[in-house]
Amino acid sequence: MTRLMLATAVAALTAGSALANVAIENVDLNGDSFASMEEVKAVYPDLTLNAFNDLDTNGDNRLSSEEVNMAEAQTIFDQYQASDMEMAKAKVVLDADADGFISIEDFRRGYPMFTDLDFEAIDTNDDNRVSYEEVYAPESQDLIARYQTTTVRDIAEIDMNGDEFADFDELSAAFPGLPQTEFEEIDMNGDNRISSEELYSPEAQNIVSRYGS
Repeated sequence: MTRLMLATAVAALTAGSALANVAIENVDLNGDSFASMEEVKAVYPDLTLNAFNDLDTNGDNRLSSEEVNMAEAQTIFDQYQASDMEMAKAKVVLDADADGFISIEDFRRGYPMFTDLDFEAIDTNDDNRVSYEEVYAPESQDLIARYQTTTVRDIAEIDMNGDEFADFDELSAAFPGLPQTEFEEIDMNGDNRISSEELYSPEAQNIVSRYGS
């Protein structure tokens, strides 16, 4: 059975259920206009790999706006309980190379103080890499939560002129005491403004976590 046929079958079985009305913005946590398995799991922790594959109709291991907006996709999302959207944004997207596994180096990009012992505790099959299943186990999430900051702010809260970016004045107003030099570190493409993707990067979150909001 094809993915689309399977998704359609799910839709037929669940006819009458209220659709989730999920938009790409709800599951695209790093601002690249696509949603990886890890990003979707951050918002829908119980969503299975099979369900993600049903959503990913073109098989490119990421969801586009078109795929998310499909009626069949909305029906699938409706089968799962969403976590708080703002808290989901605080989850660092760790799998930088999108290979389906997270290394100790990946963890330390997001959480510089992440320890070998904690990595070993999450890596339950001892293969020196962490799968999505392992990282989203309740015990792993409890452990990772100790490293997570609570400083993630929606770019819309910081962007006062409505251009969907944050300049130095806007960012320093949101995070008082932030110096120009650290603004420049966050501004990875050097265009003197911060995009949502730049703000949600692990490096940026490590910087802004040092300043009050």
